[in-house]
Amino acid sequence: MDQKPLSIWKRPWRGPAQLLAWFGLFAIATFVVFFCIGLLAARDTSVAETALSAFLASLVLSVLAGVGLLCIRLLCNWRNLRRLLFVVACLITLVALAYAEENWRGKHAWQKYRRQWEAKGEKFDLAALVPPAVPDEKNFALAPLLKPLMDFTRETSGVVWRDTNGLARIEGISANISPHRDRNNDLVYGSVEKGTFADLKACAEFYRGNTNYPQAASSATAAETILAALGRFDLEIKELREAAASRPLSRFPIHYDEEPPWGILLRHLARIKGLTILTYVRATAELEAGHPAEAFEDLKLGLRFSDSITNEPFLIDQLVRIASLGIDLQTVREGLVRHAWTGPQLAEMETYLSSLNLLAEYKFAMRGERALGTANLDYIRRQGFRADPMDYMDDEGRARNAGSSLKAIPGGWYYQNMLGLCRLHEQFTLPAVDEQTHRVFPQVSENFDSTISKMRRGPYTIFAVLLFPALEPAAAKSARMQAYVDSARVACALERYRLANSKLPDTLDALGPPFITTVPNDIIDGKLLRYRPGSNGGYVLYSIGWNQTDDGGEIAWVKGKKDSTVDATSGDWVWKMTAE
Repeated sequence: MDQKPLSIWKRPWRGPAQLLAWFGLFAIATFVVFFCIGLLAARDTSVAETALSAFLASLVLSVLAGVGLLCIRLLCNWRNLRRLLFVVACLITLVALAYAEENWRGKHAWQKYRRQWEAKGEKFDLAALVPPAVPDEKNFALAPLLKPLMDFTRETSGVVWRDTNGLARIEGISANISPHRDRNNDLVYGSVEKGTFADLKACAEFYRGNTNYPQAASSATAAETILAALGRFDLEIKELREAAASRPLSRFPIHYDEEPPWGILLRHLARIKGLTILTYVRATAELEAGHPAEAFEDLKLGLRFSDSITNEPFLIDQLVRIASLGIDLQTVREGLVRHAWTGPQLAEMETYLSSLNLLAEYKFAMRGERALGTANLDYIRRQGFRADPMDYMDDEGRARNAGSSLKAIPGGWYYQNMLGLCRLHEQFTLPAVDEQTHRVFPQVSENFDSTISKMRRGPYTIFAVLLFPALEPAAAKSARMQAYVDSARVACALERYRLANSKLPDTLDALGPPFITTVPNDIIDGKLLRYRPGSNGGYVLYSIGWNQTDDGGEIAWVKGKKDSTVDATSGDWVWKMTAE
């Protein structure tokens, strides 16, 4: 009776009270540890948030420890252990069967869909869309100056360029090497979509004192200053003109068999756009200086740069093609506003522009994007746990953090996502344009946007929801540039009419052979492009644009950025020509 009670540290821990006490101490200890770690590691987190996180972590860990201890005591009995092993075996079998069923079902659905559409002429392999090889001596992309752009190998250390001197040379050919000073640090281009023209005085100021370029005399005009600066590249321009004349074909040696497919390198695209800008600045200065023949040669070279990537089956190529072509059309406008182009030059331009079908090029790019998307998913499927499904997504934050959990999904789910991607292309991106009738259907793209926004993230749609929003603007961008191409054709015909009649026509109905074969229709509603001559000798020519509403030839600007950023989905797509 007088025996002293045992200390809590010496008592057996079998009773509920003792177990509860021990787990309480364990929870407190883990809370203190997690709280201290949180304070040291998460410096941007408040003390309250750190305490809450530490409490939840300690609670979960304590519960798991308790359950684990209970399981250990139960498994000390052989009968309980056999039952547990049986249950685990059943669960593993069920999971394996579920994976096998999903894999078979997904693969079967994908192969069935693919066979049906391949029978109709569709192509789902990227290799089937790759342009055929061309003879080296006829390949503009393999001209000595351009060849280093894509002349590389991949080593374990990364990309290794074979001709680093040649690469540095081509990448150094630029009209806008920054002087890095406080003012006059940028060229001021004109813009088709904004209806503006180049500010040659501002461009000349960019080159004056810019040690990256030769300098003209202080008394030189703006055009002379620009041409003197860009004379640095006269030899390269001459070499590229000769290559364009002697090499009628173009195929850049892209590594289409690269794996993963999203790693395919397209370094030449930035240079194509940069070289097009160079031809535009040169041509504009030559027009101002009274040298239209030289300007026309630079325009043709710029168009050759734009054409050199038309057969590449990627959306990014289509976007660069559109951007560079827009620069070329601005060169056309610079000559038109100065009435510098001759009749034969205008006729040659109109003939060339009539051959462009950006709607067909858009469809080719979408088919390439479809093939690239399925190739990416199939690559990840084949890699299994070795690849992160989010590696090729242009995504950050939460979506990228989900990549690890997606590693465990059945291969059949990738097939289902491949099927889902192709169906979305079938329903929306491809029907958005009709290259045969020269029409675009904005409502199809609007339905596409609505469908994607309402689509739930499920096992069969997760990648479609993440990938497709980036594709939606492509139809509008392609349609807008096609409208500008059509307007440029009409503008060339209007200038030829003016040269022949000393005035502009009152309506486009007056145009016809020999000025233009047929006046192109507005790709949005199928009617003639809208035309309104001005009293001062200028005119406005426009398509009603993506909103399918005639806004009277008014350009829409992004709210708060008037005269800065055009809202391409509102207002009209305007080709504006001022008087001389």
